[in-house]
Amino acid sequence: MWAYILRRILAFIPTVFIAVTLIFIFTRLVPGNPVWALLGHQAVDVDRIDEVTRELGLDRPVLVQYVQWLPKALTGDFGSSIFYNRPVVQVIIDRFPVTLGLAGLAMLVTLAIGLPLGVLAAVRQNSIFDNFSMIFATLGVSLPSFWLGFLLIILFSVTLHWFPSSGYRDLSFGFSAWFSRMILPVLALSAAQIALLVRMTRSSMLEVLGQAYIVTAQAKGLKNRKVIYKHALRNAFVSIITIIGLIFALSLGGSVIIENVFAIPGLGQLITTAAIRRDYPIIEGTMVYLTVISLVINLLVDISYTIINPRLGYD
Repeated sequence: MWAYILRRILAFIPTVFIAVTLIFIFTRLVPGNPVWALLGHQAVDVDRIDEVTRELGLDRPVLVQYVQWLPKALTGDFGSSIFYNRPVVQVIIDRFPVTLGLAGLAMLVTLAIGLPLGVLAAVRQNSIFDNFSMIFATLGVSLPSFWLGFLLIILFSVTLHWFPSSGYRDLSFGFSAWFSRMILPVLALSAAQIALLVRMTRSSMLEVLGQAYIVTAQAKGLKNRKVIYKHALRNAFVSIITIIGLIFALSLGGSVIIENVFAIPGLGQLITTAAIRRDYPIIEGTMVYLTVISLVINLLVDISYTIINPRLGYD
């Protein structure tokens, strides 16, 4: 087991290095120039443009920029934002709790709804409940999250006046003010995730419920609830937890769209604004942080296999 964990950790290091390198390369491939976004390229003196370009270090070859940037990036130093004129790390720290709160709530809603629905759909295979769950899962996967967000705004904000249509309030304003503005974004973000978890939970449970040891446990007279949750779900959870880790990573990425739809000042909105302004340090810093978080989650999921089912082989 410990050899398996060590191999996963060792594989994690080059993965981070490759991801960070690709982020730097693709950022530099984005059309446009941060100097033009900062100064404008009309009625601006060429000498002034060259001066700002040198100040930002963009006059050097890309390879030289990468060699100077990489050691700092691996230590979490991404320099200062071109437009915010603040350290990138500080900007991320200010925005990250908002995105984490949105993704965390969406993950809780996904687990609270998706897991029970998937288990019940597998236990009651081909029933009306199973068919309804599959219809819901298909619709959830098919609906774009931004379009669903606009529908929720029209229904619950414009028509019913139940929740605010957009904006964000910190917890310092009170729990109700914070929660009322998070309900619609969380629903829009978690719909597709719930659908995915229902489908994967159902398929994993059906595969396990068809095994001989489940039939033997039922033949011995064990309670159906014990057979389902102690024997079937525990073994199916090896596959399910992989999807859970993937869903949380997707929720961090999906927040880019949802935060712009609901005007939530998190990392998603920060990435969008930075891309428009060609703020390279912000783009690179936020993408590296989100990528590393996703990789850490995948690493923890891999390690959790040893806890969920120690009898698994790790060849």
